[in-house]
Amino acid sequence: MHRKIFTIAFIGLLVPMIMSLDSFSNCVRAQQRKIPKEPFQVVDASTGKLISEFLIIPRYSTFQGISTMLGEGPGSGTYGYYLDKPFIYRSGEPFIIKRPKSTGLNIGFLFVGKGRTLNGIIIVAPKYRPLFVSDLWSMQGQRKLQLTPISDDEWSVLMRKQLNPLTKDAFLICDDYRFWDLPEKKCKLEIQYNRKEREVVRSFLQQTEKETK
Repeated sequence: MHRKIFTIAFIGLLVPMIMSLDSFSNCVRAQQRKIPKEPFQVVDASTGKLISEFLIIPRYSTFQGISTMLGEGPGSGTYGYYLDKPFIYRSGEPFIIKRPKSTGLNIGFLFVGKGRTLNGIIIVAPKYRPLFVSDLWSMQGQRKLQLTPISDDEWSVLMRKQLNPLTKDAFLICDDYRFWDLPEKKCKLEIQYNRKEREVVRSFLQQTEKETK
C-alpha cells in the first residue's frame, strides 16, 4: 500500500518536471530565436562608401543560479558578460552567428542552472569608431549600418587603450564599461576566445594598426 502511494506520488512529481523541462526548452528556444541571415551592409557615415570587410565580436551574458523568468527576476545567482566566437565578415555574405546553449531546469516559475544569452555584436573596422549592435533580431530587411570615421590619432588611442586587450593574451577586461556597453557595476568582461580565434582578432587589429602608420 505504501509502495503504491509512493509510486503515485513519484509520478505526480515526475510529470510536472517533464512538463517543466519541455517548457524550459521552449523558453530557451524563444529567447535564443534564430537571427536573420540576410547580409549586413556597413557604410561610412560621412561618404556612404561601402566598408567591405570588418571584424565582428559577439558579446554574451550569463546567469548561474536560481532565478525567475530565466534570470530576469529576483533570485540567487551570479551574472557575467563575455566575448566569444569573433570572425571576419565581408559585406554581402550571409550573416551566420553561433547562438549559445543554456543548461538547466525550469521548475514552475523558477529557473535553476546556467543560462547564456547573445546580447549583440561589436563591429570594428580600421579608422572607424566601433559600434555595438544589440537589435539583431528585428533588423530583417533593414540591415544597413553606419560607422563614424575617426582620425589616425583617435584610432591609435583606441588601439592602445580599449582594443589593446584583444591583441594580447588577456582573459578579462575590467574597465571602460561605457565603451563595451555594460552596466557600470558589471564591468568585468571575460574573453573566452580559443587560440585560433585570438589569432584572427590579433591579425586583423595589428594589420589595421600598421595601415594607419
